[in-house]
Amino acid sequence: MKSWIRNILGFLSSLIKRFAFGFLKAKEIKNIFNYYKVPHLFDTSGQPSKQQLNLLAKNGYEVVINLAPNSLLQGSVVNEAEILESQQVKYIHLPVDFNNPTNEDFANFVSTIDHYKDKKLWVHCAANMRVSAFVYKYRRDILKLSHDEIIGDMKAIWTPNKIWNAFLGLNNKF
Repeated sequence: MKSWIRNILGFLSSLIKRFAFGFLKAKEIKNIFNYYKVPHLFDTSGQPSKQQLNLLAKNGYEVVINLAPNSLLQGSVVNEAEILESQQVKYIHLPVDFNNPTNEDFANFVSTIDHYKDKKLWVHCAANMRVSAFVYKYRRDILKLSHDEIIGDMKAIWTPNKIWNAFLGLNNKF
């Protein structure tokens, strides 16, 4: 429960900082909310600010995948596609309902990751919860890595709630 509270507070803090201090330019990728480098795959995070999206482009990211819905309440940058595509970064929006992730959502994610696997990828959502869960499932079900080998990467971001435990088939593994 502590990680859930920590993530919600971190997300709210991120929103406040983003709007109150938006004029400050991001200088390091690792400062993006809930940044995490997935070993041997790609980088992930919560919602980047406008300045951080520009930073992604400057750091050579070729494709940005967003799993968050189009909602300011959930931290989405309204003009994210415009910001990225103006800098020749491909933007892909695959909205996933946090309260109802589906196998179809996951299949779209897998198809997109596989299509762009040779590009420098950044994958995000509002707080890196959806992403870390999808990445766990991708690594377990598609790449055939063991639960014990990869669960720590998801736990670095959060401990999934009942809905996500059921979606991931983890009911008895935490």
